[in-house]
Amino acid sequence: MARSMTGCGEGFADDQGVACRVEIRSVNHRHLKCSIRTREGFHLLEPRIEAIIRERIKRGSLQITLEVSGSAVPTGRRLDQDQLAAYLDDWEAFCSHRGVATPSTIDPLLGLPGVLLDAPPDASAVEATWPVVAAATTAAVSQLDTMRHAEGAALFTDLEQACVAIGELVKQIRKRVPEVVAEHRQRLLDRVAKVLETHQARLDDNDVIREVALIADRSDISEELVRLESHIEQFRSLLHDTAPGRSLDFLAQELGREANTIGSKSVDVAIAHAVVDLKSQVERIREQAANIE
Repeated sequence: MARSMTGCGEGFADDQGVACRVEIRSVNHRHLKCSIRTREGFHLLEPRIEAIIRERIKRGSLQITLEVSGSAVPTGRRLDQDQLAAYLDDWEAFCSHRGVATPSTIDPLLGLPGVLLDAPPDASAVEATWPVVAAATTAAVSQLDTMRHAEGAALFTDLEQACVAIGELVKQIRKRVPEVVAEHRQRLLDRVAKVLETHQARLDDNDVIREVALIADRSDISEELVRLESHIEQFRSLLHDTAPGRSLDFLAQELGREANTIGSKSVDVAIAHAVVDLKSQVERIREQAANIE
């Protein structure tokens, strides 16, 4: 069954001093777009994280947050001993000059500029965290997929109802078409009769038949109705596929095109009202189909 592109998932994993949390948030997008936020040095894992996601997710804009912590996690920071030594010399000189006891800890100095420097952690250390990162990512994708399936089921029901409504409207319009032609014929005959009576003239029946045929041809919407029914049948069939989003988008556009054509060809009030309802259902389909993966 088709899935929604909207959802979120969260996964946790820990092992041997490494803990990982992965959060994924997904919204609509024409293609699959992954944006991963993580700490310095862990960017080398991004291609493999995205590979896990691509195995399950086909469309959507995904925001992935990766948090790795624990005693065995590389910090990616180093101590600038020369800078710290310079601060210590200045500190001791100041304390000695002022007759103040030198503090027994250097903790206050660690926050001074240049003492602790950010540096990419060792690649091998980052690599060692991959099993935990992979497990957390898989768990997050599974939770996201579950949510997208649940929302997809709701979309499926709504789209099915819209398709049924369009099918009923097509039946109403098709039933009305012969009546429209007959009414046009009768109105034409009445108008011709009045004109002929006024001018005391006669008109050949073939001329009337030809004019009625011309009107019928100009307002003929049988092809559009056939295509509408065909598109709806394809649409309902595609709803059972895994990732039919792009095809559904295309069919929604085609449904709108046929509805517009019917509206432009028809001069009948009843059909015009049905076309308004038809366009409303097509727009409903178009908006909901944009959420399908």
